Amino acid sequence: MTAGDLRAYAVSLLGRARGSALVLGRDASAWQPALAAAGWSAPVDGSPVAAVVVTFVGEPAHAAARLERLAAAGARLAMGAPLLLVDHNQPRQWWRRVLAWIALGLRGLPPGRGRVLVARQLDGAGFRVECLRLAAGERLQLVVARRE
Repeated sequence: MTAGDLRAYAVSLLGRARGSALVLGRDASAWQPALAAAGWSAPVDGSPVAAVVVTFVGEPAHAAARLERLAAAGARLAMGAPLLLVDHNQPRQWWRRVLAWIALGLRGLPPGRGRVLVARQLDGAGFRVECLRLAAGERLQLVVARRE
């Protein structure tokens, strides 16, 4: 699965396009083609959006920075609108776990980076988690939640 295919699959989890979608994260511009292909438009500065994609892939797991980004997402997200969170994951099978450690090491991240409990963080930030999917050999978690 290519990075573009992964983004297209992740965007499909948001459901039918209903307006503008905002991307928060280091690789935000890479998500725009997948969002545009699914019918999501670019957001207007400062206005509420119909969906938010938050990505922490390739970044350290600093709790304060993560909560700050989730708060920024919640501030722009319309009530009941979907949020897609993409983050590293620690695979269950030992051989996949080793591959994930190698991939994290190549990014300069520690092996334990995939152990962040994303669904709990979303729940604590005022979102209701709807589904969790694993991708890329279980190295990534895709979590869809809604703002309550």
